[in-house]
Amino acid sequence: MKKILTLFLLFGIFSSTAQVFERGYVHDLVKKGTDHIYNAASDSAEFYISKAEQHIPNHPVIPLMRAMTILWSNIPLISEELFNEMEVQLDSAIALAKAKDPNLDEPEMIFFAMASYGLLAEYYADQGSTMKAVGEANRAYGLMKKGFDIVDEHPEFLLTTGLYNYFREKYPEKHPMYKPLLWFFRSGDMELGLKQLEKACTESFLTRVEAHVYLSYIYLRYEMEPRLAQGYLFELCSLYPNNYYAKAKYLESLANPQDFQNVPINVIYDLIHHNSPYYKLAGYVFLGYFEEKVVKNQKKAEYAYRLGLKYGDTIPNHGEFFKSFGYLGLARVLVEKRENEEAKELLDLALTYAETEQVELEAKKLLSEL
Repeated sequence: MKKILTLFLLFGIFSSTAQVFERGYVHDLVKKGTDHIYNAASDSAEFYISKAEQHIPNHPVIPLMRAMTILWSNIPLISEELFNEMEVQLDSAIALAKAKDPNLDEPEMIFFAMASYGLLAEYYADQGSTMKAVGEANRAYGLMKKGFDIVDEHPEFLLTTGLYNYFREKYPEKHPMYKPLLWFFRSGDMELGLKQLEKACTESFLTRVEAHVYLSYIYLRYEMEPRLAQGYLFELCSLYPNNYYAKAKYLESLANPQDFQNVPINVIYDLIHHNSPYYKLAGYVFLGYFEEKVVKNQKKAEYAYRLGLKYGDTIPNHGEFFKSFGYLGLARVLVEKRENEEAKELLDLALTYAETEQVELEAKKLLSEL
């Protein structure tokens, strides 16, 4: 009887987990591993990845998760050496997906190949390898189109479909110069895109966190609704207390005097104590803002702003928002001290790095008054 029961249990495990998207034992392992990835707990993530690998040794989810582990343990400062490690894993994920499904027609193989191509395109672009980035992006787009037709049955495609629907219309609206280049892409739907991203936050399991991140980005950068971003970022901070990227973005969503009155000061110090200059930049800049706007100690505010910006100088292609926010804050402090010459220089730098209308408008207003 025990042998028969064991056979049934084994059959249940392997039959229910033949596909990662299907709920079952491997699905749960992948979900637990993914949670540890987003909490920057690489050792714990690898434990669950290795356990899943025992059951699906040649599945593309395994190398993709290892690439994501590298990414989220180091985000956003991915060195060339780390990228090379990611590239090996992502190439492996694509190769495994094609080995299982040469035409890439099965939903899981479409998804994992598409995600791998997308990550390669993003990081080739960051490296300045434009042609490589375009090539990978074209491959990702071809698979994304397949995802449009199966999004209702497979929630993992809600993220990419929602992003396409939103940015296909919003990006040329904000950047009209690109509009002629997009005429041959199918039309999008911004409202539908936002609804699909919101749905991805609750119905997907592999892309749930990414949906939170992108929705908050949209509300911060495109819709100018920081309070809508706050909810998504607060949830990420609560679920993944070791996710410093979410903490930095959460502080950004609070970056106005009214909301900052209730800022969790421990989050600021968490960022300051991180080893990465990116998070030190963010932490000290927000400490400066806290001292300036809440405590009203301009001397401490100036010290924190300057220290944060010094860390920013060490990362030339990262942290633009935090730099612009810091330059603007430091300029405000110097205007109060009537040190207008340096304040003008700082306001010019704030405009150079500005990523939000809030910073741009305030910097221009202060410049006009000097």
